[in-house]
Amino acid sequence: MKDNRAAMTATAALVLLLLTGCGGGDAASVPGPPPEGNVLDAADVLTPAQEEELNALIDAQNTRTDAARVAVLTVEGAGGSIEDYARSVATDWGVGDDGADNGVLVVADTAERELRIETADGAREGFSDDDAEQVIEDVLEPAFADEEYAAGLTDAVGRIYGYAQGQEPVEEPFDWVLLAGVAGGIAVLLGGIVWLIAADSRRRRRLSDEELRAAEDADPDLRLTEKQREDYRKYRYSHRGADAVSNPGLWLPLYIANPALYSGGSGGNASGSSMNGGGGFSGGGASGSY
Repeated sequence: MKDNRAAMTATAALVLLLLTGCGGGDAASVPGPPPEGNVLDAADVLTPAQEEELNALIDAQNTRTDAARVAVLTVEGAGGSIEDYARSVATDWGVGDDGADNGVLVVADTAERELRIETADGAREGFSDDDAEQVIEDVLEPAFADEEYAAGLTDAVGRIYGYAQGQEPVEEPFDWVLLAGVAGGIAVLLGGIVWLIAADSRRRRRLSDEELRAAEDADPDLRLTEKQREDYRKYRYSHRGADAVSNPGLWLPLYIANPALYSGGSGGNASGSSMNGGGGFSGGGASGSY
């Protein structure tokens, strides 16, 4: 009788353990969004230069198109379902534009070797779940398996924007040697483009800072806030023609009168940010492992 009571007690304890979720496997807490940019490398698989180049690529695409807003997260141990985790992060960060539901979040869990592309409902009009699965299988899985994290994420981001803008995928050739050569050439070209974008961004920032210093030296009463200085840099990055306002002293009153017009480019997201209060993450996308 004593043995039966002991067995029943042990069984009850096991049931309670399972019901209260103390057996592990809980999802990790959602990290805060990147302090700047659209990439959070929590798993530390990217060098600072690689992260900067990936951010520059996303910023450049965001200023060109409204079809998608991409953000990237690497994490070492999402815990639980990577689909649920990615959806929580995308929603909490507000990936995409408010009301457009055009956000796409790329998540890589390096501890569990799992991958997820979480796509908002609006973005799925151009970037379907089948497209997401193809990017996972053709790009992210082989790249992460070879520990080519930066190359895989850069290629994936480029393809996501391409799909979202209606670009047709390239038909797979039967000549695998030719395919390898073409892929290598594309990778070199893409790397060159990303490098040029990052270099151009750094050069334009230096020029903007020189203009700011010159204007403040000429007018000691001119004092811009940090936000105004950053918005001026964004404005000068996207306005380079002869009609652009290149004197911060003349730019400031125009900016105060119309911040939206004098704080960035046109045709896309002026700030380059992918996190603008977006939502609509109802389960679209694809998952994979490597």
